[in-house]
Amino acid sequence: MPDRAPSVIPLNRPEILEEDVELVTETLRRGVLSFGARLAEFEQLCAERTRRPFGVGVSSGAMAIEIALRAIGVGPGDEVLVPAFGFSSMPNSVLNVGARPVFVDVDPMSLNMDPERAARRIGPKTKAMLAALTFGNPACMPELIALCSRMEIPMVENAAEALGTTLGEDNAGRFGRIACLGFWTNRPVTTGEGGMIVTHDDTLATACRALRHQGRIDRMSFTGQPRDIGGILEYVANGGYDARMPELEAALGCAQVRRLDATITKRQELVNAYMRRLAANPDVVLPTVPAGASISWSNFVIRLSTRFTADDRDAIIGVMHRQDIGAANYYPAANLLPQCRAVLGTEPGECPVAEGAAARALALPFHNLMTEDEVDTVCATLEVALSRHGGVARA
Repeated sequence: MPDRAPSVIPLNRPEILEEDVELVTETLRRGVLSFGARLAEFEQLCAERTRRPFGVGVSSGAMAIEIALRAIGVGPGDEVLVPAFGFSSMPNSVLNVGARPVFVDVDPMSLNMDPERAARRIGPKTKAMLAALTFGNPACMPELIALCSRMEIPMVENAAEALGTTLGEDNAGRFGRIACLGFWTNRPVTTGEGGMIVTHDDTLATACRALRHQGRIDRMSFTGQPRDIGGILEYVANGGYDARMPELEAALGCAQVRRLDATITKRQELVNAYMRRLAANPDVVLPTVPAGASISWSNFVIRLSTRFTADDRDAIIGVMHRQDIGAANYYPAANLLPQCRAVLGTEPGECPVAEGAAARALALPFHNLMTEDEVDTVCATLEVALSRHGGVARA
């Protein structure tokens, strides 16, 4: 593992064990670096974990969303409901397929799309809903599913941060007609980059496989034919992407997904330590977990109280950085991203809950290798910074 100075507490850091290195090395020695056995295995493992029959590995979580939108037929002239708080890949993907994001303000507790507000934003051009499990939280998903069913629009589930999350007898990856996973470096299962599409619909799965491969489904001449002797190139989709997941990434994913339950347990212990340490601080709004849910935490994001502005929050991040402690402003108000304002004409004040959350959200260091002593150091530094930066309480 790479070394780091003892005083540095990074925002995130992947846990790479010897079993990961061995499986990646073994895969490298096989000499098949694309569309090999490891990708097929990783797709199967993710499908099994989400209780879906089909998995399609792709190059990133963002690409998973874009391909999923195209697979269900979203294109120019269509509108897609998008949560107003969340990672920029959501509105970007909608814009990239030629459709228009319609921003829906979020639930003030979970920061997921608010079902009542979503119902009011559905119109004659609404082609789909893109619903995210923000920071892995499954709150509001049953209500959003019911809304999609009632209005007969498909849900694309952004579960990029949520592999392993459960809600009652259901789980992340099963809420939408098609769901997207991500494996960035802060995730409980990481491949560095990479994403996965899971679905119960074989037609959608076939479309996604073609779209990730420049619109192609390569046909073999006989069953069991080695891929490295070539195939018959069949173009079945209208365009596509170079969006394949490499074998080495898939190998790392295979090793990590097998120990996902142990990783979730480790991360829950870290969450518990943060919760105990910060529970009594009136300037901190802690994440909430809905009844009957278990979250697969990718990161730990708090919000500051209303006496803090975005500038205060950014100053606090600066204090923590000067102490070699990780911190970041996760996530933006998507309706105020530059590309959305330029293309859609969105303005401040349209999604007040999301905009308020974006101004005060603060991601703290969170990864498997953290210790409770490091949690104490982070929280002590945060509390000093809070005492120095904060104005008068605002409504």
